[in-house]
Amino acid sequence: MQIKKMSESEKMELKRIIEKNYGAKIDFSNYDCYINKKNEIYISSRGLSENVVKKSSYIGLYLGKLKRNEKIQFSVEGSQLVGKFATKNIAILDEENIYRFIEGLDCKWVTLINCEKSNFVLIKNENDFF
Repeated sequence: MQIKKMSESEKMELKRIIEKNYGAKIDFSNYDCYINKKNEIYISSRGLSENVVKKSSYIGLYLGKLKRNEKIQFSVEGSQLVGKFATKNIAILDEENIYRFIEGLDCKWVTLINCEKSNFVLIKNENDFF
């Protein structure tokens, strides 16, 4: 699967979508962002060889996947990067429920922070995002 380097305008759009959904202002100016046909987004340090990029299916850290209606579903790593700056769409779970979440079981939140209907939330326990 081919991966494509995002233009500066596409990176600004990604930044806007993240800020709209999570209230987090993320600066991608020091990174290159890539997207594939499945709308999966990857970030890496600047300056990778174009030959390497052309031969790759993915590069760097998997941030998440763009969904319909300007939504983004973050990977665990993506939620950790964005979570520390996020101000909305955060579900806080206690110790017992975070283990249930990790096991894929039903869990209950302790607090919801500015959550919107029909949007993805960042899962938080103490200082960690999942």
